[in-house]
Amino acid sequence: MKQLVIIGAGGFGREVRAWARQADEPWSVRGFIDDNLRALEKFPGSEPILAAVAEYVPRADDRFVCALGRVEFKRRCIERVRAAGGVFTNVIHRTSVLGDRIGLGVGVILCPHTTVGSDARLGDFVSVNLHSSVAHDATIGAWTQLHCHVDITGGVSLGEGVTVGSHATILPGVRVGDGAVIGSGAVVMRDVAAGETVFGVPARPHVRREEVHA
Repeated sequence: MKQLVIIGAGGFGREVRAWARQADEPWSVRGFIDDNLRALEKFPGSEPILAAVAEYVPRADDRFVCALGRVEFKRRCIERVRAAGGVFTNVIHRTSVLGDRIGLGVGVILCPHTTVGSDARLGDFVSVNLHSSVAHDATIGAWTQLHCHVDITGGVSLGEGVTVGSHATILPGVRVGDGAVIGSGAVVMRDVAAGETVFGVPARPHVRREEVHA
């Protein structure tokens, strides 16, 4: 039987542990890998931290999922595990609602009460957190993180490594470039450039204080 190894023993990792057991085909969890070997000291009864990320040697029956919320950390850890021969899988909670003809990459996490509409596409290592939805014909690039209660509406295109904060809404047809950050509660009505950070209703580019006084 395949054993799930979770990268990251923080709060999201502990949530993914529970949700993996609630998938349509429940996972047996072997444990976590995390550079903080003491991360679970306050949480007795959990599966162990097996090793630091760079030190773990994948077993033939291991399947990996990454439960890290920051895109740059997630990418770095996944690349280390893949270089060591680790094989990644998807964790899809049984309450997720999936439309027709969707496309899911590898390493995707769909948390409880998420929705992926018909003909939507999610790239590798995308995480969709609680009560978030990806509507029909939307495209979500690899490494992207959607936090809780996010509404990605029809035909939206998100690039790679995008972070979308909780309760944000991206309106139909909007395009968001690679590495952009959408602030919590933002309503995005226009395209967002690669690497840009936007906040507010309607969402506008974040202006640093030194730029205001320049």
